[in-house]
Amino acid sequence: MSNDNLYIVTGDGEIREKFDSNTYYIRNKNQDEFVKMKVKAKKDFDEFNEDTGKFIWSYPERIQQLIKSNEFSKSDITMIFYLATFINGTGYLAYDNNIKLDKKGLQSKLEIGRTLFGKFLKKLIKYEILMPSGNYFKWNETCNFYGSTKGKAKPKTLVRTYVNQIRELYETKNEKGKRKYSAINLYPIFALVPYLHHSSNIVCKNPNVQDIEDIEYFNLKEIAELLDLRDSKRMVASLHSLVLDGQTTFIKVESKNEAYLKLNPRIFWRGTNVPDQNLVAEFDMIDNNRIKN
Repeated sequence: MSNDNLYIVTGDGEIREKFDSNTYYIRNKNQDEFVKMKVKAKKDFDEFNEDTGKFIWSYPERIQQLIKSNEFSKSDITMIFYLATFINGTGYLAYDNNIKLDKKGLQSKLEIGRTLFGKFLKKLIKYEILMPSGNYFKWNETCNFYGSTKGKAKPKTLVRTYVNQIRELYETKNEKGKRKYSAINLYPIFALVPYLHHSSNIVCKNPNVQDIEDIEYFNLKEIAELLDLRDSKRMVASLHSLVLDGQTTFIKVESKNEAYLKLNPRIFWRGTNVPDQNLVAEFDMIDNNRIKN
């Protein structure tokens, strides 16, 4: 028999059917179930991403470097994340219609004065986060990028950063037409991203650990220290007040006379599979109760 074909053979050695091995292959029942599970997992994740919207990729380690740097303020970190949501498929900062953003466009989007914008832009260029290209700007893809990860990084080393949600938090206005949240108010959301556990979005010390029972979460006092804040109770109240189009940003979870935080997976998600339904439902439950009250 040729090695190029697959055969169905009876107990008597009779060939019943022949198949081209370039087109067909054999797998056992367990393999078949595994393939079905992978297909379903991909379908579920695709649906989650479709519902949650466009995302860019961010490097948790790079975020930590920026935060630890003395060159960037808390407001700078927030504005960096906000600008990154305008990365297009070629790495330029652009409007949603793909028209590139120039200096005037960047300042208008950030909603800051000329002097502050000038200082901020110089920093971005000096530290090669932003690279001028004529009248426009390219974003350093070692910080964030949009599109395929192929040839750049493994998805498990990155965090999905959902564009519409980041913009909503930055741009939302109060009754007087002014921005509801300052850049400093929003800083904790971005500062805690490097500490998100990959499958639970718990703010923790060992975000890459596999099993949830092995997570070493940061308690509220430790989180306040991470954020350079003195009052953990005021911090929690401030984080709880950050509402994204009716959705809670952080939830506090009580455990053994301590508490830890989870971040909404519709804003940042580090996992390579769809967020657990129970995790998403936790945030939905709190949002539904807030509406009732």
